[in-house]
Amino acid sequence: MLKKFSVKRVLQGRLFKGEEIVSGITKFLKENSITSGLISGIGAVKKARVGYYDQSEKEYVSHEFNEPMEILSLKGNISIKDGEPFAHIHIVLSKKDFSCIGGHLYEAEVFAFEFEILELEGNSFIRGFDEETGLFLWKN
Repeated sequence: MLKKFSVKRVLQGRLFKGEEIVSGITKFLKENSITSGLISGIGAVKKARVGYYDQSEKEYVSHEFNEPMEILSLKGNISIKDGEPFAHIHIVLSKKDFSCIGGHLYEAEVFAFEFEILELEGNSFIRGFDEETGLFLWKN
């Protein structure tokens, strides 16, 4: 499955200390009617909840890290799920000892966060449940 898009606009912004990344990005998407695009970001968090998808069990396992960490990479895409803009975000975080953790981002409390959104122009992907994987994937 392949769709072609054009870049409509590039937006940059930040979230403030104490805000939550996923809900903050989702709010931004809704306020700006963005239903297709790419997300990236850098900064630091005070804590985060990250998930790993267990393919055999077809369920996410999540873990909360209650410590300050640097965002080494935050990357995601934007599509439509349940009729609303949906940000699917993955993250890599560096701990104080320079070890790294990463996975699907559920939530993270901002210490400092700057982001970019490349809004795409075209027919947005819509997420739907995929029986084979147990995930909500792009359907059309």
